[in-house]
Amino acid sequence: MKKKIFAVILDNRRMGQFVKGFEAYLIDIKKFVPADVETYFIDISNLHLVKKNRVEVNVEKLGFKYLFPKNFKELYNFSKKYEIICMHRITEIVSNLRLNILINIICSKRFIVGIDGFFIIADETKELSYYEKINVFINVKLSNYIYRIASILKLVSKVDILISASKSNIEGFKKGISQKIKDKIGIDFSYFKKIYRVNSRSSINLSKKDLPEKFIVFCDSGYDHIDCILRDGPRDDTHREKYYQKVYNLFSHLESKLNKKVIFCQHPKTDYPQSENFEKIKRTFHTVKYETEKYIDEAYLVIFLSSVSINYAIALRKKIILINSSYLGTFYQLRHAMLGKKIGLLKFDIDKEEYKQMDKIRLSNELTKNLNNYDKFIDENVATNNKENPFDQIKEILNKEFFKN
Repeated sequence: MKKKIFAVILDNRRMGQFVKGFEAYLIDIKKFVPADVETYFIDISNLHLVKKNRVEVNVEKLGFKYLFPKNFKELYNFSKKYEIICMHRITEIVSNLRLNILINIICSKRFIVGIDGFFIIADETKELSYYEKINVFINVKLSNYIYRIASILKLVSKVDILISASKSNIEGFKKGISQKIKDKIGIDFSYFKKIYRVNSRSSINLSKKDLPEKFIVFCDSGYDHIDCILRDGPRDDTHREKYYQKVYNLFSHLESKLNKKVIFCQHPKTDYPQSENFEKIKRTFHTVKYETEKYIDEAYLVIFLSSVSINYAIALRKKIILINSSYLGTFYQLRHAMLGKKIGLLKFDIDKEEYKQMDKIRLSNELTKNLNNYDKFIDENVATNNKENPFDQIKEILNKEFFKN
């Protein structure tokens, strides 16, 4: 009987996307690896047919044994010695299909962990233009369909276990097209064999009390975020300038009205092309990167387009405003609408600037009133059991399903 090991599998493309370095990502994973289980970090960058620049790895700081196979034969020989329980983050796009097929050959089981809380999945296309529908199909849905078919043919592995913190997202998965197809024709397209719910990483914030309220914090989702471009197409330079001008106007108004400093938290994975009005924001207001949670902790008010960080702010019971603009495009407007349906929050259309008619007392009352809507959201997306650490919950699930059975 082969020895079971825990393996995280990444390639250079994925490693380069982690905002604080993939080493920090591995440290987080280490928190839920069951005791006495041998752990490996497997770098499969060499398996790409077209080689990319290698991401340097500081092996001493990993906390994992490091495997960097020269080719698939070396990786396959390694897999014959061990039963690999795999957590891989190789993007499931058409160009990576070959890599995912190779991973399926060497891994025994696969699981996914997503414990940030509620994640907005804006894949509805009813209200999109014909061009936008084609764009979404080619850039998003086509890969999903190909991987579903490949999983049925056993070319790629289904996910043995999905561990999520959001009841809302879990219900969405269970009501998806895979279930509808299964109900009608009996073919199981489901990508997840089992789903577990645990607390979110933000659940630890529920015990924080008496935090300072010094700042107005804007959590930017990125006007030029790649997900937006994939769905809406290339961004319009004129619209970008108009959007950032509206954001500047909002900041100036709130900073004056509330007498609190604005902090602009840039999205760490988004490029910020040259923009005169964005540069004006940077000159006028304090702009940071990689410090979003630090400033949310000290916020009087947090402003969002749509961001998973909203789970963090809600767990801290921070006052929140959702903003929208026609210049953002369909992708963000859909996400804004979905988030608005999920929880009642104060909303500003920054194009119209009607917020300028709201005095300080009315603004404070509206923000405070909406705090009453947080409890249901927390129950459904942040904490299923306040007394348990999410990493301990995950560890227990992994032991039950893979290592202690």
